[in-house]
Amino acid sequence: MKLKKLFFTLIVLILLLASWLLWRLSYIANGYTSKYLCSLAFNSGLDPEVGFDTYVKPMHVLFAGVVPEIDREHKTVTSRYFGFLRPRKAVWREGCGCTLLVDQTEEELRSRYDPPSIDSMTMAMKTSAALWPEGQAVSRDSMDAGIRWSAIDSILDRAMEEHTDDPHDRWNTLALVVAWKGRIIGERYAPGVHEDTPLLGWSAAKSITGSLTGVMVQKRGLDISLPAGLPEWDGDARKGITINHLLRMESGLDFEENYAPFADATEMLYASTDMGHYAAMHPSAAGPGERWAYSSGTSNILADVLYDRMGGTPRALHHLAYQEFFNRLGITSAIFEHDESDAFVGSSYLYMSARDWLRVCKLYMDNGIWNGEQILPEGWVKYALTPTPHATDSCYGAQIWLNAAADPSHRRCPGLPADAFFFRGFQGQWIVGIPSKGLMLARLGVTQDDQAWSPEEVIGQILNELEK
Repeated sequence: MKLKKLFFTLIVLILLLASWLLWRLSYIANGYTSKYLCSLAFNSGLDPEVGFDTYVKPMHVLFAGVVPEIDREHKTVTSRYFGFLRPRKAVWREGCGCTLLVDQTEEELRSRYDPPSIDSMTMAMKTSAALWPEGQAVSRDSMDAGIRWSAIDSILDRAMEEHTDDPHDRWNTLALVVAWKGRIIGERYAPGVHEDTPLLGWSAAKSITGSLTGVMVQKRGLDISLPAGLPEWDGDARKGITINHLLRMESGLDFEENYAPFADATEMLYASTDMGHYAAMHPSAAGPGERWAYSSGTSNILADVLYDRMGGTPRALHHLAYQEFFNRLGITSAIFEHDESDAFVGSSYLYMSARDWLRVCKLYMDNGIWNGEQILPEGWVKYALTPTPHATDSCYGAQIWLNAAADPSHRRCPGLPADAFFFRGFQGQWIVGIPSKGLMLARLGVTQDDQAWSPEEVIGQILNELEK
């Protein structure tokens, strides 16, 4: 009898634990699904039902229980586990993209609606017949007549081919654009995607957050050597964390860059109303500047700093991003999404067309100058592409990945030159610049195995053709 009672108690405890885990996990699963499908549908204009089956479900068995509901009239997505458990809603606002609701209502969020503006010069560039990047036209006529364009086309066609029908292992390349000597020489898009489709860069957004910090230095005299000045850090050692430490991922904060359930990055993105504040509240694991640790939390702290230094209003933040940066580069597709605190999600939620991602890359290829104007401070590109002192194998600069290890075998892309730099993101987002070769590549997609797609083979094959 005692054994039966003990067994019964154990079963009850297991069921209670399983119920608690499902309660917690369903909250994150519903949140991810609502946010992702909202942005896919209303930023990118792609089919959310297809996206759920093709991009979301293959991520984890947990998503099999999620039931999303797309409201196209009000541009929201609400997901419920098993169709009823723990609903989560994401809300789209024009120019602001989708925000996952955590503590606010849809009405409260919409009451602060403040879309960015696109100036007339940028709109004129969007319809210009000039060649990219000054306009939107693409032509090979001015390029070297000896290039075998049929070979270039074959390389790009092969790169877009799927290697399997298994939804868990597909590459799902959505856009692939290659530019050489400042001109696009080839581009390919998946069905439903075109040259103006805004696509998610995931952590490639960090490089744009770093760029906006450079604009603050150039236009508003921001001193990155000074402490970031967060009120959360008053009175302890964290008050010594500078903006430079944040840019270089050397804050010393104890933030776990892990996307498993309950991990810091997951809780920040899908259960936090103010992502920068969530990250800033973490204790120190080391002193400022004493260690390098890649952290999405650090980038969201940096986004909060930009928001506060611009005056703490969405309008001022939009002015920085759009009037002082995107518009000047002729970027018309950018949608930098906000959390509930109104700051950008500087770590992860920027949508741009592949061509526009390459426009930012070209800015770094050209030492921060665009059409003769110094957009980034003089010396900023050198600073951003200089390895951070404690970064493993010289792999990181200031919000930008590097290929600078002295030993080629230790580089992220051993077959590419040491001066290659990358705006990189989850699921195989690659924006690559190689100054010594004059080559740039943008690849955006949804590859579940983050290591399964690499730009190295495509770039190597293209360079072999261009350098013959």
